[in-house]
Amino acid sequence: MKTRRKFSSEQKAQIVLSIIKKEKSLVDISKEQNLAPSLIHKWKEEFLTKAHSVFDTNKDESDKDRKMKHYEHIISKITTQNDFLEKVLAVTQ
Repeated sequence: MKTRRKFSSEQKAQIVLSIIKKEKSLVDISKEQNLAPSLIHKWKEEFLTKAHSVFDTNKDESDKDRKMKHYEHIISKITTQNDFLEKVLAVTQ
């Protein structure tokens, strides 16, 4: 049984860009890479539909804000637990 090959996002982008730039035809690349033309076409469609996200800086900032809020919540929780344990320890001694 053959194992499925995995292509990195960089490899997929390189294949799609070579088609878009018309360096090679879809059929030529599919033969070279031993891939189904339909798979390469699917990658191309996905690439083109998501191309606008390259210029969307708000997404990156919102991800950073979300992560920052999550970390602040964790720090707050740990600080509260620490304060509680310090009080309990002071009472038991």
